[in-house]
Amino acid sequence: MVPNMRKFVPTLKKLSMLLSVFLSASNIAQETGPFNLGSTVNSAARDAEPTFTPDGNTMYFNCFDRGERIGSDICVTHRQEADWSEPQIVWEVSTPDYLEVEPLLSPDAQQLYIMSDRPGGFGSTDIYVSNWLEDKWSEPRNLGKPFNSPYMDHCLYFSGEKWEFAYWTSTRPGGLGGNDIWMSEKVNEIWQEATNLGPKVNSAAHEHHSLPSEDGKSLYITTTREEGFGMEDIYVTTKNNNGEWTALTNLGPDVNSDQDDRCPAFSPDFEYFYFDSERLDGFGNKDIWYIPYSLIKDIR
Repeated sequence: MVPNMRKFVPTLKKLSMLLSVFLSASNIAQETGPFNLGSTVNSAARDAEPTFTPDGNTMYFNCFDRGERIGSDICVTHRQEADWSEPQIVWEVSTPDYLEVEPLLSPDAQQLYIMSDRPGGFGSTDIYVSNWLEDKWSEPRNLGKPFNSPYMDHCLYFSGEKWEFAYWTSTRPGGLGGNDIWMSEKVNEIWQEATNLGPKVNSAAHEHHSLPSEDGKSLYITTTREEGFGMEDIYVTTKNNNGEWTALTNLGPDVNSDQDDRCPAFSPDFEYFYFDSERLDGFGNKDIWYIPYSLIKDIR
């Protein structure tokens, strides 16, 4: 043995252990994401706000500037083994001259909710619903009150076994900021007057896109409040034992970056948490990303 080599053996062992830990951490990071949905779905423009059929093999989302089209539409893509098909514009619910965004499929995939600024609504943007007619979607119908008002109304979500609780975003009077989260409960098949979720959830900033957890006890909310990682971050609020919503908690760096991170969605089995982001290693303006939901499920 080389003289004094014994002195270096423990050091080499330590370096080997440190390298092993580093490689292990690197592998964990690769396994946990966030993962980009890829260049077939994501383009150089904006791709955002996914929603899935019950089997998880069809995804509707908001797409911009697809093909020769310049503007915002609803697109659909189908999973083919491990890959997604080339997205197609859903022309039954999209218009050549107006904005269509924020699709939401019902649990049985028989209704498709969207937001649009097409004429004939209550306000500047309204929420519409389309029904599946065997092989195509029906003409979207305005959802009416209490969802729509003379102001901006958008980002609709439901919770409850019968979808009896509705959450959406509105700029109507009575809020705390620009966009606030509002809700309504269906009682005897009638939707009740909209109520603001209050100062624990809403602020002088913008709060929108309120995604309920599987049990309906938490809402994942996008907000522009200043204490986040970027311009828009995703937070969570959870009902306490008194049924009151708690103050928002930031989901942290597994989801949020120094760019916009927003508009979450679940895979149908609640195994994955999807969101759109402007982080710099994507393909375009906004891309759809996802992580294992287990990474953030316990944040409350």
